[in-house]
Amino acid sequence: MVAAVRRARDTAWVPIVPALVSWMLLFGYQWAFSLTYRGHQHTVFAYYSGVLGDGVLIPAVNVAGFMVLRYLAAAIQWRRLPLYALLGFVTAATAFLVQAGLGLVNWSMPLPFHWSDVGQFHFLVMWAEVAYLYLVLATAVNNWSRLRGDLTTWGSFWLGLLGLALFAWTLAADYIR
Repeated sequence: MVAAVRRARDTAWVPIVPALVSWMLLFGYQWAFSLTYRGHQHTVFAYYSGVLGDGVLIPAVNVAGFMVLRYLAAAIQWRRLPLYALLGFVTAATAFLVQAGLGLVNWSMPLPFHWSDVGQFHFLVMWAEVAYLYLVLATAVNNWSRLRGDLTTWGSFWLGLLGLALFAWTLAADYIR
């Protein structure tokens, strides 16, 4: 336990980079789009999944994933990256098509099957995000016993899953109200 705390303390600054990149790509661009948005829909600030999810939870999930990948770096199957990219694309496309099919409109999709500029960019970000999460999950599952052997990494994995569950809750809360 002491070694895990020491390692986390000595390298605490390293996760700042993925946290900042995640925040900029998940929330920052939406904030920037909101400054010039002239449509009739609410912007990112009206959605739990936008502010809490994209602004806090998913960047935290990305940092947790980064910690897992950092520990298991030698075991990452980079040759499978095209598969994760394809799975990310299919997942993002399915989510957007289901949203449109259900008529769940917002500022990124003001009319079913019509995405605004922020919606088009959000698709690309979601595609990259989901592909990254597939990479983290596959690496963790394929190296399960090694993952369980390090307390910090094991905790990061479970905190990442908790963050995803909380993000799902914010999405449900947005569409229920």
